[in-house]
Amino acid sequence: MPPKPKAKIPKTRLPFLEGIRGLAALYVVLGHICTLADPSAGAGRASHAPDWLQKVCYFFSFGHLAVAAFIVISGYCLELSLFAHENGILKSVKRFYLRRAQRILPPYYACLAISIYVALSVTTKLVGMPFSQYLPVDQTAVLTHIFLVHNFSVDWLYKINGVLWSIAIEVQLYVFFPIFVLSVNKMGRILTLSGVGVVVYLLVTQIPQAPKLYFWYALLFVAGIVAAHLAFKPGKIGKLPVVGSVFALGCLCGSWYAVSHDWPLYGTDLLWGFTIAGACYAMTGAPRGPLYRLLVWQPVTFLGAFSYSLYLMHHPIAQVLYANRPAWATGEVSLFWYFVACLPVILFGCWAFYFLFELPFMPRRSVKKAPVPKTHAPSALPLRVYEPPDPTASNPWPKKPAATRSSEKP
Repeated sequence: MPPKPKAKIPKTRLPFLEGIRGLAALYVVLGHICTLADPSAGAGRASHAPDWLQKVCYFFSFGHLAVAAFIVISGYCLELSLFAHENGILKSVKRFYLRRAQRILPPYYACLAISIYVALSVTTKLVGMPFSQYLPVDQTAVLTHIFLVHNFSVDWLYKINGVLWSIAIEVQLYVFFPIFVLSVNKMGRILTLSGVGVVVYLLVTQIPQAPKLYFWYALLFVAGIVAAHLAFKPGKIGKLPVVGSVFALGCLCGSWYAVSHDWPLYGTDLLWGFTIAGACYAMTGAPRGPLYRLLVWQPVTFLGAFSYSLYLMHHPIAQVLYANRPAWATGEVSLFWYFVACLPVILFGCWAFYFLFELPFMPRRSVKKAPVPKTHAPSALPLRVYEPPDPTASNPWPKKPAATRSSEKP
């Protein structure tokens, strides 16, 4: 039996993925700025801020949707990286785990150490929400964060640094990634999505604390995998970016309806995640339009380059700025404008963290002995793609798949 031909690899990188990560991370930062300026929603009391500020804070109060986008992008990028080497097959599970650990854990543990110091030296001196949810920093909180199981209980979820819970979930999803890939390749996309959906449904309905444990992120992760698999191995149906756009638009309308009618977290997250998955599929096949141009705008992709560090470190830095705020920054409006003015400081601090603790652990390609042909496959969340775009490329799917050889294997 002749070997199966390899799937076609895009001639250009997919910079819009970095753009999505950058905007999602910035949204989370702005959301936490709003909670520091007006913590009334988290404290369960009426806000005394003016109407315009309440509307701004409400707009940035859906940080869980940004995390849902991160999870979808993670599955999408990891699956795309497989098509650069093995036609969608994960050849070495051990190598995959080692590379994920090398990429994710050093910045995470550096952030954890800094966050513990900030929590003990700064957060303990601050009163009320959102600071009270990060304390106490006891042995249980530290150990559960070290072993990345702090998302197993709502009592540990937001301790020390309120964003680290999602990193634990993502690392746990990496453990199941080889199983998801095998299922997609052997059982098909629909059966895999359906099977994971059934498991998620049972977990959400049978566990009372499920709304805070985010079991449905597994379904979003698989949705990203399936969208990428469909983009590069469409089968008989062919490539249909228009259908992806229509699907994304429909899910976007559903997301708006779900948010405006106070649907449960899993409802809004799933609809928004499917929106992102459909948009990624559509823009991979047809990289054009105003949304695409926004996502590949250089300032947005620059944010995406260090979005992992921006996500990890922005709140410890913001807490330090809050503790050392000037005397005039006391009311909601004054605090809001104070943090807006401090936004460049937060961005620079997170970029410095990226430079010191993230960039050194990024895999580099060696070109000293033998140049490596470009595969143009994106890296996984929150990695950065290093190849510059090919200005001569017009179609992400070339007519003839070029043989590739890369030192960058998943």
